[in-house]
Amino acid sequence: MANKGKATKKKNFRISVQGVDDVRADLKKLGYSVRQSRTKINKALRPAANKLVRAVQAAYKKEFNTFNRKRDGSRKPTWTTIGVITARKSKKPGLYVGPIKKRTTPIKVKGANSYNLAEMQILGNKQQAPRKDVFKETGKRMEQTIYLQAEKDLDKMINKLIKQAGF
Repeated sequence: MANKGKATKKKNFRISVQGVDDVRADLKKLGYSVRQSRTKINKALRPAANKLVRAVQAAYKKEFNTFNRKRDGSRKPTWTTIGVITARKSKKPGLYVGPIKKRTTPIKVKGANSYNLAEMQILGNKQQAPRKDVFKETGKRMEQTIYLQAEKDLDKMINKLIKQAGF
């Protein structure tokens, strides 16, 4: 009875890049502050995150068959709301891929606005059964590709900063 009415917290899928702490230490040696190093690392990780975003958007389109749907011109297609979210409040660098609330056109569900349609379609509701989680599935499928891309971009960034420092 204590949990009635509250949403249970689900475990999100995560791809972690190893060696980010080493990169942060190298940036500290080069004289960058914690905030500057976090920004540099996030910039280096963004191409890998964008690669994952494109794959998730394609999987979402395929699963929910949104290719040939005629719709109201004022509404954005739901797959366009999937993007990269920067972890701003964290002291550690991080990027998240998922539905972005501010991009969504509000859709009425039972008289109230539903901002996160992509997640609602995957979790299901009273009118629709849950569908497969395209976010988790695509993340697992592309984990190695994203890891290699991020590692390559971090190495490239470190080498560039070392050359700029004159070492």
